[in-house]
Amino acid sequence: MVHLGSLVTTAVDNTVARPSGWRALWRLLPYARPHLGRLVLASMAMAVLALATGLYAFLVGPTLRFLLTGGASALGRVASWAPAFDAGGRERLLLALPLMLVAVAAVKGVAYAAQFTWTGQFGQRTVAWLRRGLLDALLRQSPVQLAARMSGDLLSRFSADVTAVETAAIYAVGSWIRDGLQIAVLAGVAVALDWRLSLVALAVVPLAGVPVARLTRSVLRRTREGQARLGGMAGQLREALAAVRTVQAYGVEQAEAARFGARAEAHAATLARAGWARAAVPALTEVLAALAVAAVLVWAAGNMEVAPERLLSFLAALILLYQPVKELGRASQFATQGAAAAERLLEVLETPPLVTDAPGAKPAPRLARAVRLDTVSLAYGDRPALSRLELEIPMGKVTALVGPSGGGKSSVAALLLRFVRPDAGRILWDGTDVEACTVASLRSQMALVTQEPLLFSGTVRENLLSARPEATGGELRAALRAARAEEFVMALPRQWDTPLGERGARLSGGQRQRLALARAVLMHARLLVLDEATSSLDPEGEREVQAALESMLPGRTALVIAHRLQTIARADRIHVLVAGRVVEEGTHEELLLRGGWYAEAWTLQHPPPAATGTTR
Repeated sequence: MVHLGSLVTTAVDNTVARPSGWRALWRLLPYARPHLGRLVLASMAMAVLALATGLYAFLVGPTLRFLLTGGASALGRVASWAPAFDAGGRERLLLALPLMLVAVAAVKGVAYAAQFTWTGQFGQRTVAWLRRGLLDALLRQSPVQLAARMSGDLLSRFSADVTAVETAAIYAVGSWIRDGLQIAVLAGVAVALDWRLSLVALAVVPLAGVPVARLTRSVLRRTREGQARLGGMAGQLREALAAVRTVQAYGVEQAEAARFGARAEAHAATLARAGWARAAVPALTEVLAALAVAAVLVWAAGNMEVAPERLLSFLAALILLYQPVKELGRASQFATQGAAAAERLLEVLETPPLVTDAPGAKPAPRLARAVRLDTVSLAYGDRPALSRLELEIPMGKVTALVGPSGGGKSSVAALLLRFVRPDAGRILWDGTDVEACTVASLRSQMALVTQEPLLFSGTVRENLLSARPEATGGELRAALRAARAEEFVMALPRQWDTPLGERGARLSGGQRQRLALARAVLMHARLLVLDEATSSLDPEGEREVQAALESMLPGRTALVIAHRLQTIARADRIHVLVAGRVVEEGTHEELLLRGGWYAEAWTLQHPPPAATGTTR
C-alpha cells in the first residue's frame, strides 16, 4: 500500500500535471455558469454599443461634409434615404444631424453603463462562488495536507489570486465581448465604405502577431512567478508575526526584516519585468494604428476617386477601431494575470482529500460496543508512526494513550477521525470496517478537543451552537455545567452573547478549554477524543480543566491522549505506546506495580517529597 507521506507529497506538489495558461482559466467556468444570465444581458448591451459606435462612425463623414458645404450630395452618396430638400429643409437638417450624433452618443453611454453594471455583477458573483468553492475544497482536505502548505500562501491565493481572477472575469471577459463586437461592426462599416482602403489598413495587422504572442507568454511567465513570490512573502509575514516574541527575544528583528526585504525586492523585480512586457503591447498597438492611418492617407492621396465624405467616415471608423483594439490588448494582460492565478487556484480546488467515501459507502451504525484498531500500520513517508497496532476503545469506558513523543498517540486520533487512512490493517466500528462507512456519519458521532482550544471569534452562544445548532438553552446550560464552565460564562459582561475575540482571546487558557469541552459535550458524541487537552495550560488552568474532566468523563466513551499522567490516572484502561506499539496496558495502579515505562514516567512527574531532618 502507498505510504501516507507519498500521498501528501503528490496531493500538494505543484508540479502535478494541471491545466496551464488559458486552459486553467477555462476550468473555472463551472463557478461562472450559474451567473451567465447577467453576462447575456451585458452582451446584449454590448451589441447595442457596437452598433451605435458603427452608426456614429458612418455619420461622421457625411455630417462634416454637409456642415462644410451645406449640400445634400454628401448624404446622397452614402445614404439612399437622403431626400431632396429646400433651404428650409437644409436648416432643419443642419440642426437634426448634430442632434442625431448626440442621440447616438447617448445610446452608446447608456449601453456602456448597462454592460459595465451587468458584467460587474457577473464577475463579483462568480468570484463569491469561487471563494466559497476554495474554502470548501480546503475544509475537505486532511489536516495533514494543510500542514504541508504555508498558511500565508493559502491566504495569498484567497486574496491576490482570487482578485486577479475577478479582474479577468469583469474586465477581460467584458472587453472580449464588447470590444470584439465593436471591432466587428467598425470593420464592417470600413469595408462597406471602401474595401480597398480596408485592405490597406489591415495590411499592418500581421506585423503585430509574433511580438504580441511573445510578450503575452512573457507576461504569463512573470505573473506566475510573481504570484508565487507573493505567496512566499505572505507566508513569511504570517510566520514572523506568529513568532514575534521569539523574534524579539533573540534580537533577530533586523535579520527577519532583511529576509523579507530580499523577498520583496525579488517580487518587485519580477513585477517590473512583467510590467515592461505589459506596457510594450499598447505601445506597439499605438505605432501600428499610426501606420494604418498613414497608409490610408497615402493610398487616398494617390486615388482621388475616393469621395471625401467616405474618406472622413473611413478615418473615423479606423480611429474608433483603434480604441477597442487597444482595450483588447489591455484586457489580454488582465486575462494573463487571471490565467496565472487560476493555475494556483486549481492546485487547491483540484487537490483530492486524502480520505473520501468509498463507492457504495453507507452511514456508520450508532456506536454501541467498541471501536477497534486491528493490526493497523501507518507511516509518514519513510517514518513509521504505527506498527501493527492492536487497540480497543470499549463503549462507556475511558481509554487513555500515553507514551513518549513520536510514539503514535496523535496518529491514532487522526485515524479515528478519518484524517488519514492506515497503510495496513482495519479500523472496526462496532465490527464494521470504517472504509465501508461514510466519513460524515463517522465524524458526526465523534467530538474532538485538542491541546490548542479552538474557538471562533463569535459569541459564547455561537461557539456552542456550532456543535449542534438546534440545541436548547437548557442543553447549553447542561453542557456548560458538565464542563464546569457555567460560572465564568455567567460572569461575562453579556453572558451568552459576549464576543470572545479571535480564537477566544478574551478568555484565559483554562476557560477556553472548558468552553471547548462544553461544546464537545453538547454534541452528544458517542466517542470523545481528547488530544493533549491540558498540555498547553498553566498549572491553574490545568487544575480547572482536570476538575472538569473528572466530572464529565465517567460513563462516557472517551479516548484521552496525554503527556501529563495526572490527567489519565482515573482512566478505565491505560495503553502505553512506544514506537507505534502498545508495550504496556492496565489501570493506573497495575501499571505502577509493573515498574515499566509508565511507573518511571509517573515518578519523574510526581517525585516523592525530599527527606527532611537536621544535621550538625
